[in-house]
Amino acid sequence: LHCVNAGKVEDVVDDLREKTIDSLQPLFDKFDDLPPKGKFGVSAIGGFAITKISMRTTIKVVKVGGAAFIMTEVLHQAGVLDDFSYPSDSSHKFILGIRQKIASTVNECRITVRKHLNVDNMRQVYKSCLQNEKMGTLGFTTGAVAGLLL
Repeated sequence: LHCVNAGKVEDVVDDLREKTIDSLQPLFDKFDDLPPKGKFGVSAIGGFAITKISMRTTIKVVKVGGAAFIMTEVLHQAGVLDDFSYPSDSSHKFILGIRQKIASTVNECRITVRKHLNVDNMRQVYKSCLQNEKMGTLGFTTGAVAGLLL
């Protein structure tokens, strides 16, 4: 949360994107020198690896989220969450402030994700990549599909 408190979530995302691109620039330069079949092969391996990693991570996040939801429902049904009292008025205000900050940050993250991961944006990026680097895009897509199927 330290980096989130330093600025807006979108600023953090933009800064991370810029630093990532800068650090990967030597690899981009090497990739540009590859022949078309080399670009296809490297991209296919990258698409496969990224898909496998992201699918494992997504499945784990869904499992943890599902378990947390089930636990909160069990606690609610058991009555543990009923009539939760605060030791003092100042701690109640403090907890409400933290709750508001968390809600604000989560909402900002949600808006940033929706902005960057919308279908129209991804479609435009894919078309642009296909025009600029046909073999790389086809290789990445082939690797991603293989990663989903295997």
